[in-house]
Amino acid sequence: MTVQVWRRTSRLLGVGLVSSLGCVASVWAAGTPLAPPAVYPAGTWQGKGTAVVRVLDRLDAHVEVLSVPVGGEAKHYKNLDILARRCLQRPPTRAPDAAAWLEIQDTHPGGAAFKGWMLAAEPGLGVLESSVYDVRMVRCEGDDMAPFLPPLAKPVAPPPLPESAPVQDGAGVGAASPTPPGLVAPSAPPRPAAPDNANPFQPDSDGAY
Repeated sequence: MTVQVWRRTSRLLGVGLVSSLGCVASVWAAGTPLAPPAVYPAGTWQGKGTAVVRVLDRLDAHVEVLSVPVGGEAKHYKNLDILARRCLQRPPTRAPDAAAWLEIQDTHPGGAAFKGWMLAAEPGLGVLESSVYDVRMVRCEGDDMAPFLPPLAKPVAPPPLPESAPVQDGAGVGAASPTPPGLVAPSAPPRPAAPDNANPFQPDSDGAY
């Protein structure tokens, strides 16, 4: 019996200590201003040396992933010639996305052609109008090229908030609101006295210790 009482006492003391530490940490966090995270501007991109595209042949449902070097020779796949002029990707602090300036030519007689930007996150903005091939931008990879990412500025923490005015005459947060005239505040019902042999760690009938 003594061991059980000791265990429950230790548990209650531990819970109280954790709650006190949590309150102290909350007060410290609320009173200490923190610097915002370092984020690149929305229009910042990093140049890469290779554009990765995915080609679907609708005739045989074959999918091929091609790596096209930027500024190099055209990549040939069946009747497609794919040339990459630039490949840009978002910095790590922004939502992932990649864009490539591609020149695509279907060498079939009267084949479709495309020249412009293709975005990985918005495949509907740049589309090769072909009934045979579907080309999608996947990602950029390879060595870094121009444009290069500028140095990421370190944000500065805002100044601390001014201290609140001292509370006088019991006014402020936590002060009891006065009872309006003509109304009588109800009094709490008296609690029955606990018997002499009552367990101090056993909750009352209303759930309070």
